[in-house]
Amino acid sequence: MARTPEETPEKKTVPPGDAPRVVDQGSVWILVAAPSIWAAHFLLSYWVAAIWCAKLGRGTPLAEPRWIIAGLGALCIAAIIGLAVLAIRRYGGVFVIFEEITQSSERARDRFVGHVALLLCVLSAVAILFTVIPGMVLGQC
Repeated sequence: MARTPEETPEKKTVPPGDAPRVVDQGSVWILVAAPSIWAAHFLLSYWVAAIWCAKLGRGTPLAEPRWIIAGLGALCIAAIIGLAVLAIRRYGGVFVIFEEITQSSERARDRFVGHVALLLCVLSAVAILFTVIPGMVLGQC
C-alpha cells in the first residue's frame, strides 16, 4: 500500500549552522565531561602502574610512574577547571550546596545545569586527588 502525503511523517532537518556544539548552552554533555575525565585518569593511572610493575617485577620503585600519574592528574584537573569556568560563565553556576531552584524557565534550567556541572567538577577534581595520593604514598610495587 502506498502512503498518502497526509500519512507520511515529516522529517525535520536541522541546518548545519544551527546544530548545538558538544558542550554548548542547553547541552547536558557538560554534566558527564568532568566524571569522564576522572574515569579516564583513574584507568590510565592504574594501567601505568600495573604495566610498570608487571614489566619490572615486584619490589621495583615507583619513582617514574609516580610522576607520570601526578602529571596526568595535573592535566586532568586543569581540564576540569576549564569545565568549571565554562559552567560558571555560560550556565551561571554557583557553588552553593543547598540551592533551591523553583522557577520553571529556560534561565532556571540553565542555572540548574551550571550548578550541577560545577558540583560535579569539584567532585571529580577531589576524586582525581584521591587517585593520585596512593601513587605518591606507595613507594614500591
